[in-house]
Amino acid sequence: MVSIVICTYNRDKFLPQALESLTKQSANPEDFEIIIVNNNSTDNTEKISQEFIRNHPELNIYYTVEKNQGLSFARNKGIDTAKGEIISFMDDDAIARHDFVSQLQRHFNAYPDFSAIGGKVIPIYGNNEPEPVWMSKYIQGVVSKVDYGEKVKPFTKKYPAGCNMAFRKEVFTKVGKFNTDLVYRGDDKYIFHQLKNNGLKVLYAPDIFVNHHIDSYRIQPEFIDKISRSIGASERLRLSTEAWYKSVFKFIEYLYKYTGAIILYFLFLFKGQKPKGRYCIKVMHQTIIGYFNGKKSASL
Repeated sequence: MVSIVICTYNRDKFLPQALESLTKQSANPEDFEIIIVNNNSTDNTEKISQEFIRNHPELNIYYTVEKNQGLSFARNKGIDTAKGEIISFMDDDAIARHDFVSQLQRHFNAYPDFSAIGGKVIPIYGNNEPEPVWMSKYIQGVVSKVDYGEKVKPFTKKYPAGCNMAFRKEVFTKVGKFNTDLVYRGDDKYIFHQLKNNGLKVLYAPDIFVNHHIDSYRIQPEFIDKISRSIGASERLRLSTEAWYKSVFKFIEYLYKYTGAIILYFLFLFKGQKPKGRYCIKVMHQTIIGYFNGKKSASL
């Protein structure tokens, strides 16, 4: 069985569409369960969830509340609640394709030596607005976009986005659960580093597909700065639990990436795509600020 965990906090605008996408799955209803983890929402999340359960008695749906605030707490509650041998995390503002569950089953069966799988994530901007002119593959992570082509392959330097990642449940017994001290993507990176440190492999499978809503405010310059600083701060906090020299390596990595961003700026400028180059520098600059400011930049 596949357990699909949706952790939600005040997203009643998008939650119904996320849940509805799971009612249209090509997989048999007995092959998956839906776990809704309400992380102290103050909107209509509980009402929406309870109505969804009543309206779909044919599905295995469970609703629970996590009182400790934070995505990692909610994800860990989902792990504890799940009955499936595969646990998939999908965001409350994502839309699963009709074959989402069946593709999860197919790939975990076809690649038994992989412990986790991340799928493709394609953003939906605002009211179906076009992609921002400053977006490029180098900074697509700020909107959780994941698109590494159409071939199945291992994740190496990159890792899946939290809105479309799945694990064999046994993984959490071996490496532990999500780190509740981390915020905004730091918890994703932490768990995948734990897998890597334990010799476990992660697969990229583009056929495991979701769309992901990105509100208009989330692509405004101020919010991109905030996201970038939070990513850096989370990385600083994550590395505080590891050997000291890894922080030194991270600083060197950031210097290397910042130099790369400057080079990209001139390459994009030459192509007449100045905004793309400017945002490469902007994102890297703010990430470094967040890294050195630590907790001051960690909260969104």
